[in-house]
Amino acid sequence: MQVSLPLSSLQESESGTVLCDTCAAHENYHEIASKFWSRSLRKSEKHDRELIDTWKGDADGILIFTGLFFSTVASFIIESYKTLRQDSGDATVQILSQISGQLAAIANGTVLSTPPPSPQFHPSPRSVRVNALWFLSLCLSLTCALLATLMQQWSRNYIQMAQGHHSDPAAQARLRAYVFDGVSKFHMSHTLGLVPLLLHISVFLFLLGMVEFLFPINNTVTFVVLGFVIAMVCTYLLFTVFPLACLNFPYSTPLSPLVWRLTDFPARVLSSIHWLTLTILRLWTSYKWNLSRWQDAREDTLFNVPSFYRQFRVDLRKRFTVQAVHADASVLGKQLIQELDTAEDVDEIEAFLEGMHATLMIDEAFCPVVKYLVEHQMLLSFRFQCLFDSCDSSLPEPSRQRRALVGVRAVWDVFFLKPEDYPFRLLVGAPFEGASATSWALAMAPLLSHEENTVAVAARCIQAIVASNAVTKALPGDMADLDALASLVNPPPRLQHAVRDTDSLRANGGLLVLVNLLADLAAPLSAGDALSAQIACIVGEVVPWLFPPWELRARVVPDVREALADACASVYSLADEQTQVGKPPGARPRTPQARAVAAAAAARQQCASPERPSAFAKLVEELRALAAFVFDEPQHAPRE
Repeated sequence: MQVSLPLSSLQESESGTVLCDTCAAHENYHEIASKFWSRSLRKSEKHDRELIDTWKGDADGILIFTGLFFSTVASFIIESYKTLRQDSGDATVQILSQISGQLAAIANGTVLSTPPPSPQFHPSPRSVRVNALWFLSLCLSLTCALLATLMQQWSRNYIQMAQGHHSDPAAQARLRAYVFDGVSKFHMSHTLGLVPLLLHISVFLFLLGMVEFLFPINNTVTFVVLGFVIAMVCTYLLFTVFPLACLNFPYSTPLSPLVWRLTDFPARVLSSIHWLTLTILRLWTSYKWNLSRWQDAREDTLFNVPSFYRQFRVDLRKRFTVQAVHADASVLGKQLIQELDTAEDVDEIEAFLEGMHATLMIDEAFCPVVKYLVEHQMLLSFRFQCLFDSCDSSLPEPSRQRRALVGVRAVWDVFFLKPEDYPFRLLVGAPFEGASATSWALAMAPLLSHEENTVAVAARCIQAIVASNAVTKALPGDMADLDALASLVNPPPRLQHAVRDTDSLRANGGLLVLVNLLADLAAPLSAGDALSAQIACIVGEVVPWLFPPWELRARVVPDVREALADACASVYSLADEQTQVGKPPGARPRTPQARAVAAAAAARQQCASPERPSAFAKLVEELRALAAFVFDEPQHAPRE
């Protein structure tokens, strides 16, 4: 059954729905706006707290120093102000001398002479100068104390007005902006920065008055104090001027910004004179004094004016920012090394390496900083080892895979920027003990099929390094868990018998690691691009560690020898690929020894070719040495 409603009722229903939706939207907008202003107030509050803490710290320091300095100056003034008026003791002595003379004249019956009037007292110029300097110093110190007290009061007033408890965040934000605008407009921070300057002037006035005070007393003491004052003034001037040349110089004075501003006008004058001189020279040499070309000469020499003048016409803080951005890589590198060295847990190491990779992706200027980090290889190797050691079964699978990905990306970044004498295997710092080696291998497994080729390659190379460490560095007595070691070596099914005991594993494990590594990296290694050269470099670093022990060469099974010969031949064919283009393929040698000899000959021919990259040449050389060692050529000594 259908129920029909009148049209008026339907219209009222629709208008009511629209009204409800509008009210809900307005409430939502109010909430969003309130969050916006609240977030703005929180940031402003943090800035205000830092500003007020700075003002209060300056005021407290000024009050403490002013109290001590005031008592020192006052004790000297108590003694010096007496020299500004006639001493009552001297006047008494003079009157008594006159009375004594009159009595002597009466006793002798002589005529009394009118005593000369006493000379009017005038303080010595030295006393006037000393007291003027000390009283002025005292007044300045009292002024600094008064201003410091006012600074504290102004700070409290600012906080009360800027961070009042207003119910509306928007109204409170407007109030804070209005108050802060007054602070900025009337340069309150700069004005308060002059208070320490007044206190410094007060100290120097006191020292000048002390030198003047000591001159008539003792020359030795005077010159000692004068030498100290001169040294102090020179140091103060150094602290004033040197920060203008070296902006990260940590010692400065309140006069430093003022001196910087005063250099603006001389810099403009010298720059104009230099430009005028260059313009006249260009007009003379290039335009043969053709005054109609004056404007052309000015434009030609505009960019020849040294930038030394322009740097003084830039605000000191802006120049500080620019110089900090373009500072040497070691400046930021030292800070990052300290941060990495003081990392307390693995999460901090992961965040550091993730941030390093992200910064490299978006900022090419960060590359020199990472190169500086690479110079501290042992620290990086230790941090990589801590990161990969934590990728064990106790960590959830997503977290373990993410942490391993962060570590592998960082390892590849460092390897890409590293100097030539920093091996990849030593940078990784892979372990050679069972539990840690297994956790490393499991952490690398999900990354072998990663979409980023560099990640997949680096993960496979790290797996190979872990496996090679396990079978070449571990002592025979520590190789109890053969199944775990065999899983690291991962022999093909037809070669399972090659690792059935400890000696067989030590003899064949490293060779199987190399065979599997070359098989897995065959495609990217044959690409002929930059990545293939880097792969060749890593494999060339790993090969010298895969030699079987000298006394166990007889335990290398023939199937492993044949697999090694095939793997080496594939690499040699890559090196010989250019020379074999257009030639009919020759007969494949039937025995492993014959294939090794043929591959070694091809490798020697290719190494002599200057067109091959050095990474491939080194790889071929290492493989040739390994093949000669495995196939029992007695002229080769064992390699440690």
